[in-house]
This record gives sequence, C-alpha cells and structure tokens, in this order.
Amino acid sequence: MRLLRKVQHPDGSIEVGVSVATSEDLWHLYNFILVGDRVLTRTRRKVPRENALGTIAAEMKMLNLEVEVLQIDFTPDELRIQGVNKKENNFVKLGVHHTLTVHANPPQEVRITKAEWDPICEERLKDACDETAKADTAAVLMSFGEAQVILVTPSFMHVKAKIDVNISKKHKSDGKARDKSIEKFFKQVLDALVTHVDFKKTKLVLLCSPGHVREEFHAYVKEVTQRADNGPLREMFLNLSKFLLVKVNSTTISGLKEALAEPGVAQRMESTKCVDDIRVWEKFQNTMNKDPDLCVYTPQFVYHAATTGAVETLMISDDVFRSDEPTVRRFFLSLVNFVRQSGGATVNVFSSKHITGEKLTQLGSVAAILLYPCPELEEMEVLPEFVYTKTVEDFIRENANSRVPV
Repeated sequence: MRLLRKVQHPDGSIEVGVSVATSEDLWHLYNFILVGDRVLTRTRRKVPRENALGTIAAEMKMLNLEVEVLQIDFTPDELRIQGVNKKENNFVKLGVHHTLTVHANPPQEVRITKAEWDPICEERLKDACDETAKADTAAVLMSFGEAQVILVTPSFMHVKAKIDVNISKKHKSDGKARDKSIEKFFKQVLDALVTHVDFKKTKLVLLCSPGHVREEFHAYVKEVTQRADNGPLREMFLNLSKFLLVKVNSTTISGLKEALAEPGVAQRMESTKCVDDIRVWEKFQNTMNKDPDLCVYTPQFVYHAATTGAVETLMISDDVFRSDEPTVRRFFLSLVNFVRQSGGATVNVFSSKHITGEKLTQLGSVAAILLYPCPELEEMEVLPEFVYTKTVEDFIRENANSRVPV
C-alpha cells in the first residue's frame, strides 16, 4: 500500500489517502476501516437519465462517492464497503445506500476519514506501507492424489486451488495405469501453480508432503519446465531456486503451520511476521501443557493478570479491533497500551486469517503467557459481559490514550 496523504482537519478528524495494489493491501485496508469511518473512492452506480422522449432509463456512471461505513466484507479479490452517501452530487442524494467495491487490480485510490485516531491505527498504517513486508510465499500441501495451492502473505492465508485425482493402484503385472494417473495429478498441480503464482513477485515456494511425493513432483516440474522456450513454464524454470521441499506430517493447514515453523523456512521468508506469531503460539501451547498456571485467556482473566504485572507475552487477535462495538475496541486498545507501558512485556497482534489468529479467537481473542502464577484467578467469578462492566469502563478511561500525534 502506498500512502498518498495524511492530514488533520480542524475538527480533529484524520484523513488518510492510500493507493491499493495487492490482496495484502486489501487486507490491511479491511483492518484499517471501521464502522463509522468515511470512505471515498471512485465507484460505479446506476443513475436515472431522462431521454428526449421523457422516458426514464438507468445509466451506468463512474462517480466519486463518500459513504459512512455500515459494514465491510473482505475477500482476497475485493473489499465491499456498505454505507450511506455523505456527499451530495448531481446523481446521488444524501443518505442513499451504496456499496463501494475496492479491487487490487488495477490499483485503486481510497480516502478514509476517521473521527478517532489511536496507536493501533498508526501501527496498521505503518505496517501497510512497509515495503519490506510485501513478499508472498506460495505453498503446495500434497499427498498422492490430493493437493492444495495456498498463498501465504504476512497477514493471511488463502487457498487458491484444490486438486483431487484418483490414483490407480499399482499392479505387479502392469503399473502404467498408476503412472498415468500420477502424471495427470502432477500436471493439474503444475497448472494450478502456473495460474495462481506470480514467480516474479513470489520469493518462496514450499512443496510440503508427508511422504516422498514432493520430491517426485519437484522432479516432474524440472523436467517439464526445462523443455519450455518461453511463457509461464519458462518463467517457472528460471525460478526453480525458489522451491523449498519440506517434510510435514499432515496435508491440512496444520501441516503448513508445521512447515512455516521450520528454521530453514523462516530464514528464506522475507517477511517473518507469521513465523514469529507461530513461534509465540507454540510457546503458549507448550507452556499450557507443562505449566498451565502460567497461561491465561479470555478478556477477564488476561485483564486481571495484566493489572498485577504478571504478563510476559500478550497475544491478541486483530478481529477485536474491527468490532462494531466501540467499548470492545477501546478495551483491547487500553489493554495493549497498559501492557506496553508496564515495560518488559511483548505484544503480538495475530491475524485472524492466519492459523494462530483462528485458534486464538476460539480462546476469546486474547491470551497471555505469565511471568508467575496468579492463583487468585481460580476463585474468580466468571463474568460473561465483563467488557461492559464498571471496572472496564474505568480502565478504558485511564488507559485508552486514543489520540496520537499526526
């Protein structure tokens, strides 16, 4: 993402202009825009038009519309921002509902105006515009007959293709049927790689499997691509050095987690944020198994551990900062501020589109590794609506720190 402008208006609101050019940019924008923000971009809309005969007809026009956000939905291909028009023009009245669609290709300029500007906004904008974190990793999880081609970015994982081919059984008298089915399978996986992976931009391609199918597929790729004179296959051949073969125990997403945790993989990945998050999550799981008294999760228990100074590592899923409830957003922002200001503790914000973030969400979107046990937590009454208590209200008032210098 490229930052085009950032200004503060007299009313205290902050306006940010950015250019979106990749799926990663769309994800950052999805995290950056909240319900209540104003978003302006160029969009298509059908508008009424009266012809010479007085007949009303619909005409498609390209307009610059600014909406106040009511809902936002993300896919790696587009961002859909539902809202109401806040800037009247000749074609669209104030208050009319409209859905803005933001695509990465071709690049699109977007302007966001926020009434509140906090440290999380500042960090997200900085991360989004960090050019060193743009490299993508492609991964193939495979066994004989089954494969997934997955795009791995610093912020999310996206399954681009699934291949399922029935592999014939091997017979003592004739193995040709099996060989043909394997070749068919390899060809479909290769086609998926050619279709979904840009080898000029991708820095690493992981071939992961429990058995030896990754070695056989790699040999097949080398044999096929070296015969190509030009085109995508030739491009793949010139980038075979980007392929890294990794043994895993599973062809599910947990197998990919296993591959990303490999030291050799971390060294090759240009952006190691997701690798660092996996290491922290594994440390949390190992601590849970060996010494569960040094782990807490859910907002209530993490809050009490933090206020006693017991938190060593705080883990938060980024979905809490997209909550429609301002109280929820402000509580977790206050918690991050409090832990950071206490000194010594680290804070990891996990992407909800990565394996770690998905698992953390199941624990209440927040967890912590402790410096020492907090036995008083065992006797504490569980409050399902803890975030809306007077205790949290006071905590937010003291620690929200919602404004940062622009």
